[in-house]
Amino acid sequence: MTDSVGTKHFRILVADDEKLILDLYEQILCPSKDIDKSPSGAEDPGESNAFFIPSFELTLCEQAGEAVEAVRASIKEKKPYAVVFLDIQMPPGHDGIWAAESIRELDKDIGIVFVTAFSSIDLVDTAQRVPPPDKLLYLQKPFYPQEIWQFASAMGEKWRIEKQFQEIQTGLENLVKKRTAALDKSNKQLKKEIKNRINAEKELRLTMEILQKALKETIQAMSLTVETRDPYTAGHQKRVAELAGAIAEDMGFSKDRVEGIRMAGIIHDLGKIAVPAEILSKPGRINEFEFAIIKTHSQVGHDILKSIEFPWPIAQILLQHHERMDGSGYPMGIKGEDILLESRILAVADVVEAMASHRPYRPALGIDIALEEISKGRGVCYDADVVDACLKLFNEKKFEFKK
Repeated sequence: MTDSVGTKHFRILVADDEKLILDLYEQILCPSKDIDKSPSGAEDPGESNAFFIPSFELTLCEQAGEAVEAVRASIKEKKPYAVVFLDIQMPPGHDGIWAAESIRELDKDIGIVFVTAFSSIDLVDTAQRVPPPDKLLYLQKPFYPQEIWQFASAMGEKWRIEKQFQEIQTGLENLVKKRTAALDKSNKQLKKEIKNRINAEKELRLTMEILQKALKETIQAMSLTVETRDPYTAGHQKRVAELAGAIAEDMGFSKDRVEGIRMAGIIHDLGKIAVPAEILSKPGRINEFEFAIIKTHSQVGHDILKSIEFPWPIAQILLQHHERMDGSGYPMGIKGEDILLESRILAVADVVEAMASHRPYRPALGIDIALEEISKGRGVCYDADVVDACLKLFNEKKFEFKK
């Protein structure tokens, strides 16, 4: 079986002491496949290329201990399970909660679903014993077949996206390390060449210029990573950075702070590398599930950048650029002064550019409609001072986006 996290084929583990229930899982998830009923020796049922039609490889266990050993074997074989469905009461052995705790110690990424008729389960206690809560769900018996298929599909897709993000984050970290190492080497050579020609002040200034250039190149490299997957994001990020910087200048920001806002603007949609390209370029209206995936991009962008030391709070700016003054934004729903001013500036620039430009799902609405939108939201969704500065740029200073 191909283990690439880019596929839509998921390994599913089921543990239930009732043979009829196990047979039902088989009928629901693999109606026409040969099912592996032991922890090893599964046949590869292939993989689906359809975005919303995954395929499943199923392992069935009658006891909690068998399920834990199956997970242990999957890790050793580097064929991890995406989701495990657990009954709670499985006499005469351990129960499903014990199995969940043991499985979570082996694999922190696997999604766990308790499927049980045991109605008195303490949800809070169970969530504390089997963290994190976003990877733990409950389903009451008797269940509908479509519930099992939907749980397997949704949690499998969540698992795939998180694995893909981990790969992307590792790649970006390696890129930053590589560029930093190259910079260190160049800096040492440079110091040797200029040691007898310039004084300490000139040497420091030249070194800082090289560091600034390397930082900008790294940010540009990150921006290109997103642009290769979504052609509309490329120009969007540059224009948002241009407008956000102009607003900051008009509000009296220092040159260095303006530069930080521009840098954040250039990569503010970095997190969209974890959003499937099918959604980014979809010509029609997106559904709630697709929008929920898109909304993860601010958190993903923050998580990619949070360990990188910038001269500015880039990661936090990205995290908050979809927050709104009245708390209606995401991902945290913070409001007012709790939102970084840089993020409030980026939010207005982002909305204006997005509405004024063409998108796959609609034609450009024009700058007048965009300015009308931020005027209506002044002091409600958008910072009043930022809106005033933006309106002044367009109405009085005749600001225009570069072609």
